[in-house]
Amino acid sequence: MCLISLVCLSQEERQYAFAHYSTDKGLAGHEVKSIVQDKAGYLWLGTATGLQRFDGTRFITYYHRTNDPTSIPENHINQLFLDKKHNLWLLTVSGQVGIFDTKHFRFKPVAVQPNKKSSLFTDKKFYTDSRGNLYLLCFRSELLVYNEKENRFVPTSQLLPLPPKWPIISFCEEAGTGKYIIGTDSGLVVYNSHTSKLSYKDHNTEQEPLIKELGHVGYVAPLLLDSKHRLWFISWHPNVGTPSMYCYDLYHDTIVLKKYSFLPLVKEYHEPGGMIEQKSGTIWIRGTNLFASFLEKEKKFQLVHNGYVNDQSIAYEMVHDLKEDREKNLWVATSNNGLYQFNPSREYFLNVRHINRTKNKPGEGSVLSFMPDQNGTVLMGAWGNGIYRYDSSFANVPLNIKGINENNSLVVWTMVQGNDGRTVWMGTQPGGLYKYDRITKTATYYEVPALEKSTVRQIAEDRNGNLWIGTHTRGLYKYTKKEAAYNFSRNVEKCQAVDARTINALCFDKAGNLLVATSSNGVYVVDANTNQTLHHFTTDGPANQRLQHLDATAICIYSDTAIIIGAGGINVYNPQQQTIQPIRIPSSLPNDVAAIEKDRNGYLWITQSTGLFRLSPNKKNIFIVFDRVDGIMNDQFVVGASTGLPDGRLLFGSKNQFIVFDPHKIDLVDSLPNVAIAGFKVHNQSLLVDSLLSLKLIELAPHQNGITIELASLVFQPTSIIKYKLEGIDKNWKRADVLSQAVYPYLPPGTYTFLAQSENSEGVGNNITRLTIKIKPHYWQTWWFFGLIVFVCLGIFLWFDKLRLQRIKATESVRNRIAASLTEDMSNSLSSINITSELAKRKIDSDTERTREYIDQISDSSNRMVQAMYDMVWSINPENDTLQHTVDRMKAYAAEMETMYSPSIIFQVDEQAKELRLTMENRYEMLSIYKEAVYNAARHAQAKYIEVSLQYKSPSLILCVRDDGRGFNVELVELSRGLSEMRRRAGTINAKLTLKSEINTGTTVRLVIDQ
Repeated sequence: MCLISLVCLSQEERQYAFAHYSTDKGLAGHEVKSIVQDKAGYLWLGTATGLQRFDGTRFITYYHRTNDPTSIPENHINQLFLDKKHNLWLLTVSGQVGIFDTKHFRFKPVAVQPNKKSSLFTDKKFYTDSRGNLYLLCFRSELLVYNEKENRFVPTSQLLPLPPKWPIISFCEEAGTGKYIIGTDSGLVVYNSHTSKLSYKDHNTEQEPLIKELGHVGYVAPLLLDSKHRLWFISWHPNVGTPSMYCYDLYHDTIVLKKYSFLPLVKEYHEPGGMIEQKSGTIWIRGTNLFASFLEKEKKFQLVHNGYVNDQSIAYEMVHDLKEDREKNLWVATSNNGLYQFNPSREYFLNVRHINRTKNKPGEGSVLSFMPDQNGTVLMGAWGNGIYRYDSSFANVPLNIKGINENNSLVVWTMVQGNDGRTVWMGTQPGGLYKYDRITKTATYYEVPALEKSTVRQIAEDRNGNLWIGTHTRGLYKYTKKEAAYNFSRNVEKCQAVDARTINALCFDKAGNLLVATSSNGVYVVDANTNQTLHHFTTDGPANQRLQHLDATAICIYSDTAIIIGAGGINVYNPQQQTIQPIRIPSSLPNDVAAIEKDRNGYLWITQSTGLFRLSPNKKNIFIVFDRVDGIMNDQFVVGASTGLPDGRLLFGSKNQFIVFDPHKIDLVDSLPNVAIAGFKVHNQSLLVDSLLSLKLIELAPHQNGITIELASLVFQPTSIIKYKLEGIDKNWKRADVLSQAVYPYLPPGTYTFLAQSENSEGVGNNITRLTIKIKPHYWQTWWFFGLIVFVCLGIFLWFDKLRLQRIKATESVRNRIAASLTEDMSNSLSSINITSELAKRKIDSDTERTREYIDQISDSSNRMVQAMYDMVWSINPENDTLQHTVDRMKAYAAEMETMYSPSIIFQVDEQAKELRLTMENRYEMLSIYKEAVYNAARHAQAKYIEVSLQYKSPSLILCVRDDGRGFNVELVELSRGLSEMRRRAGTINAKLTLKSEINTGTTVRLVIDQ
């Protein structure tokens, strides 16, 4: 944070730029009582509404919880204290004392056992000494010391004896001497622990100079012994209306301050509460309506302005605590407005606001131009308020220019030094020129009729002494110097090569060519001798010659090969190669450019409408931004308003003032601590970070695969960034957002390495913080489960393959049986045909009737053979698997029998049986048995009526063929070929065949097949 000088404040007050933390940013309440910074770098805040930890981004609050003895005993914390062993001590408003474990977030109470029971009800405060003893001061009562073995505070009456009836109210140690200085109501006391002697007024046993000079001063509190061995203390007697400050130099035995009163500074009730010394040696005092620093040279205190000025000011009723962190930031705990932070050592920017000399009030006109002048002074032009002169400390001094009124209100848009080093050209509104001679301190005004009163925004003088004039509405003009005296009523012509109305910037490159930045048509490169355009850069053309925007506002000569152009961002122009390389401004910033200056270290300082940033052309991705938070009172900067001073300081003009700073003195904290893992959440449930960090591998259950890692640089100056990457998920480093969180809502099972590091203003990173995280898989995601699945699948595959092979074998078996049966039938039929044909040949001439019978037998056998072949082909076809198809086949055969032998064949088939699916073997054998039965009934039994029924009685299919034929004796035909064939076929399919027949009554064939 940065120091701000305001002309509207008195010299007794100083306005600093504060960062403010309140409840809207996570603070538990508006009253902050105490602040400490632990060894890791976290800030701990004791508030009236809980204990908090702050890492620079987020507050974590710890409250008292009923029925939880490890929580803090109450929410109102009076004091926090870190002892020599880095234990965090808590002292509550009711006097409860204990240690808070900052790793496991548990509270351990400590007993307080004073000699006086009344001490339990007094105000208390922690102290320590160089030997690591921890004291608890009970105000105006007694001093207690911590006994670690017994875990309790016990009286120090033997360690630090006091005079009778001298109640203690303050205490400190003079390190290295063994002496303790004690403040009481009755006066100062010095106790020498080496000699065990007390010295106080009227009893100065060791002739202490402090006691001689100030031992009589009573009601001493608080005490501060600084690094220069000066003792600071406040004395406030009950009968005196205001407190007095004392300071005694123990080395030189001299009084530095005596009875110093804050009354001239603070015109209202005030009450000192405590003092601290910064690492820089600055002494600060705080209290009710009191917050001030000691000015060593003047030997007086300077107040911090209390009251709202802007969002970076401070307003308070009481400053409860004031602490310096390891970055030299000061943290201010207030009673009514939360927490403030500032850094008085970082006085980067001086804000200078001019005075309207007519109204004698701060001017409102924009600062437009600057020019370093003689004796270290600086000229400044402000719109509507005139030209001002400032000394090297930027105090306003008389203008002292002949030809320009002291209380002028000139509008000077530009000031440019001439080639001779003594001339300064000033462009005015309306269009005219002042020629200021630095030696004679005189200024001469010239009208330029050709400009038609258009404002002169820019001026540049070429090598030949010609002036180039850029206007606000009329474009670019050239004055050609043809004589010693200047006469702008002639020799002024418009440069037609530049097609633009408003000229924002003019400058010459190394070759003497003029660069012209326009508001609507990009940048022109003009030959100063011929007035012709050499190059014209816009947003069109080749990719390596394009500007980011047509509105070009600033030009800065960086080197012979790099000219910086502000036009919708930063454009680096190489005049030798005629190329333009863009530098993209981050999306979090606007892309406008007001002015550009180069410092001695090669950094570019670029102003915008909302602030200032620093950029190194060699590190194009590092933008260090400065704005109101950093002490710039008005960060709305003006186009073209900038300059560099001979001592290296830079000036930039804004809407109603300008800033001055030395870039070399800006310390951007190059040394960074490692990134801390401030929090670790699994599905928004926080885990103990320190316990996790102690593990080499963080193992999470399968359902714990959504994590949030909270990061902290533990640096409270915003000059560094945090980057992170989760190897295995992120391909590139990511920049942490404002919450500094790395969020991974879903992580597949696996082992990941999380990396995080901070990066300073130069883009240099520190050591990488690592976390190894393992997400365990669900059982179905483990290798053994996958192996089991593969094994089971392989088993199922083999089982199905076995079944397939069995089916194939079964099918082959069926086919073999069918083929064997068919072969046998065909063989028998062919043998029969062969024998019968031979008999027919022999009888054809001698026995015609017998020959006819033989021919009939041949015909019958061939027909049966054809039918058998057809039946086999039919049964193999899988489309005929249903019983309905078999019935259709049976009916077709029945029709043939009716045609040949004229029986009446009737079918009775159950509806539920029609959809039954039969195997190929069952279908074939059943059909063969059916045909044998029907054939025998129609031909041999000469039946007139044949009934065929098919019934399904789960799990059996029953085929029944009944006829009314001649019948036969079953026993006599048991061994006949037809019956034997039918029984064989039934046995093949494990079916049950029964045959009943009566002479002259009929025959019944019954086949039962189990499905």
